[in-house]
Amino acid sequence: MSLIRLPLAVRTEQDDAVSGSPPAPSRCLRIALVNMPWARIHAPSIQCGLLQSLARRAGHECESHYLNLEFAAFFGSKAYDAIANMASERMHLMGEWLFSYAAFGEVTTDEQYFGEYPEVKSIWDELTGKGLDDLTEMRRRTLPDWIAACAAKPVWGEYDVIGFTSTFMQNTASLALGKMIKKFHPGVTLVYGGANFDGDMGAEYAKKLPWLDYVVAGEGDIVFPALLNNIADGTDTPLPGVLRHAATNLPPATDAERPQALDQLPTPDYRDYFAWLERFDRTQLLGRAPVQLPVEFSRGCWWGQKHHCTFCGLNALGMAYRSKSGSRAFTELTALLRDYPVVHVDTVDNILDMGYFSTLCAQLAEAHWDVNLFFESKANLTREQLATLSRAGILRIQPGIESLSTHVLKLMRKGASKLINIRFLKWAAYYKIDVSWNILAGFPGETEEDYAEQLRLLPLLHHLQPPGGCGRIWLERFSPYFTDPSFPISEVRPRASYSHVYPASLDHEKIAYFFDYEASGTCSHETVATLNAAVSEWQKRFSEARPSLVYQRLPGKLTLIDRRTDQPRRAVLAGWKAEAYESCGDAPRGAAAVSRQLAAADMSVSEDEVAAFLGQCCRAGVMVSDDGKYLGLALPENPGW
Repeated sequence: MSLIRLPLAVRTEQDDAVSGSPPAPSRCLRIALVNMPWARIHAPSIQCGLLQSLARRAGHECESHYLNLEFAAFFGSKAYDAIANMASERMHLMGEWLFSYAAFGEVTTDEQYFGEYPEVKSIWDELTGKGLDDLTEMRRRTLPDWIAACAAKPVWGEYDVIGFTSTFMQNTASLALGKMIKKFHPGVTLVYGGANFDGDMGAEYAKKLPWLDYVVAGEGDIVFPALLNNIADGTDTPLPGVLRHAATNLPPATDAERPQALDQLPTPDYRDYFAWLERFDRTQLLGRAPVQLPVEFSRGCWWGQKHHCTFCGLNALGMAYRSKSGSRAFTELTALLRDYPVVHVDTVDNILDMGYFSTLCAQLAEAHWDVNLFFESKANLTREQLATLSRAGILRIQPGIESLSTHVLKLMRKGASKLINIRFLKWAAYYKIDVSWNILAGFPGETEEDYAEQLRLLPLLHHLQPPGGCGRIWLERFSPYFTDPSFPISEVRPRASYSHVYPASLDHEKIAYFFDYEASGTCSHETVATLNAAVSEWQKRFSEARPSLVYQRLPGKLTLIDRRTDQPRRAVLAGWKAEAYESCGDAPRGAAAVSRQLAAADMSVSEDEVAAFLGQCCRAGVMVSDDGKYLGLALPENPGW
């Protein structure tokens, strides 16, 4: 494993304008940051990139090791991607189970695991064309040998500190490699952090696993450089958020201090990722898939601060919203697009800063770059706001739609409605924005009618982007369903799969992120299966037939052209009816509001007449209603309207 020597990262003016930086260390440490499987290979690690910049700014040498890329080249990138992106991982923890033997040895027998999760056999067969004997060989010999060969390399002994960032399915691979590095290089200091070490999880690992010299719980931007200086100076000054295995008899550490002024954070350094990508043959690893560069413009969730969605476990205890200024976000994005060979950029923010419409988005629209950006947002964006996003190059969005039932959305605390969510899908389709969303079920208090209503609705939306899937929610640590005993959630226990991955010496109640549970007042599994089948039909029709529902606007009339089914239909609305239909296009409107709008255009039509016409449009399937408001489903045919 040869090292690639790189100059220090290009710094922006904002990177230098930092207050409260730790004092210069007494000596310069050599630091390695490690990104383990099953981190996705199509993107660098923002954790490694940011910590690398922070460590260098604190006066240390720091490099990132993308062992996920090395492993994908060894394992096969197609199979690697399939496991890394497996939606069912939270059920059987297959990715974590594969490296569990390397980390802990025998936890349960393979036969016990296969007996409880028979779907693993079909997954492995589909990925490799091989059977369970091959899977057992991979887990018990091939992966431990790969870990041992990595750990034995002399390069690790050249470092003072090796840091592991562990999020999602990186845990057992990170623990396994660290354990073996300690065997071959006992003098190196190991530091672990990331989402898998938040709260009780990190404290339990620090207490029980002796090769973890330090565990950082929470955001590491402030405490990691301070910890490095402690190590460099040979001091043991207590730091909030830092746990030591040798000092676990001390009171539990609080979370690390969180940075408030995000403009003061440096730009992540991703050059090591691209060097490793070329070393292991980018074309072989990624094929024609683009690199998706991660950026961070905010932390926390401004909506969650007010109304934490009941099923969401993100942000642990750090829900407070903090955002970079629009000018800083634009400057950082400019530097990243200039310095790296990418077009696709993915923000890791939980929610879009609404102030960016007049700052960042305006600057991006003016720059007119050929960039393809991803953001998460709320679904209550207006048509004008979606048009702004499209002009800015924000062409991929995850809006947290989650349901097309207003009642279920209220149970989630989503602050949205059926019509708001459909409006988002409608105008996102018009402005050619790709929408990532799912339909969720299993919320205490929901009814069978909530899902019958959605089943009736789905065929009307076949011209809009379908959800990625439909399924019941899972219980996450830190979510209100987990932390708030007032919800009718009972018999909470760690997912059974943890017992096959982690030894009994670790308290699974403390290290688990996913939990099994019982909930009263939820719809049946049969209902979810029926809805899932309807979603599959929607996906099939959308990809094969490309259904459409548009209208042509001409003086005094509006022509609806419906190609959502195999039997195309056409209808002409004339006079005030054309105006009434179009008035419900941008946003949901009530009959009274439409009647007033018609009156302002010298068309005197009573509220009752308007309501009767809008109801007729709903029965014809070209409009939907909810709580006395109406939304037209047809998109303008004119692309510039």
